[in-house]
Amino acid sequence: HLGSVVMTSATLAVGDDLDYFLQRMGAPEASALQVGSPFDYGRQMKIILPAGLPDPNQFEPFAEATAQAVNKYVRLTKGRAFVLFTSDRLMRAVAAKVSEALVNEGYELIMQGELLSRQAMLERFRTGARKVLFGLDSFWMGVDVRGEALSNVIITKLPFAVPDEPVVKARMDRIAEQGGDPFRDYSLPEAILKLRQGVGRLIRSSTDEGIVVILDPRMRSKWYGKKFLAALPECPVELADE
Repeated sequence: HLGSVVMTSATLAVGDDLDYFLQRMGAPEASALQVGSPFDYGRQMKIILPAGLPDPNQFEPFAEATAQAVNKYVRLTKGRAFVLFTSDRLMRAVAAKVSEALVNEGYELIMQGELLSRQAMLERFRTGARKVLFGLDSFWMGVDVRGEALSNVIITKLPFAVPDEPVVKARMDRIAEQGGDPFRDYSLPEAILKLRQGVGRLIRSSTDEGIVVILDPRMRSKWYGKKFLAALPECPVELADE
């Protein structure tokens, strides 16, 4: 009964089109418009893809390599960093490996799941330099820290949904029943949108600057890594050798 409905967001598109979103909304024939950003990403940010990290499925080696990379890139920006995780287990393993050294050098590690609420974590993070925030799902979106307080976003793993989670499994089963490819038609576009949201924490105004470090080696080794990269803001990409 409505003449029109307007839906807007900075993270609806997967690559160059809005087809995935329109299909999910049940409105594949609706008109959609994708417009550019007011931010100058080419000047304001850089993406770094380190080499040499092990497969994320190898938990202990990956946790150790992640800890080493976090140590390196946190120091590069003197803190002022979000480190975003997809699992509590990995977050706590990395924190256990880096916290002592960071604290000894005057950094403050603020980790989700301890005594502070999300809002209290953000308020503490904004109070000065040499702050490092370890966050889970709720810090990938809806968080706004402007200015130099946040100059570095480190993504530890590509945010693929857990395939045996009931709702995810039901959606993937339904796609397979209809002759589709659950990975290409659901898992991949959902992960791309989630990555865009995480990366989007960095540049919140026309004066923000910083780096995004994506530690997951699949960005460089898998065919779909190019799809993730193509969906991110157009900016310099550094292939760093560890």
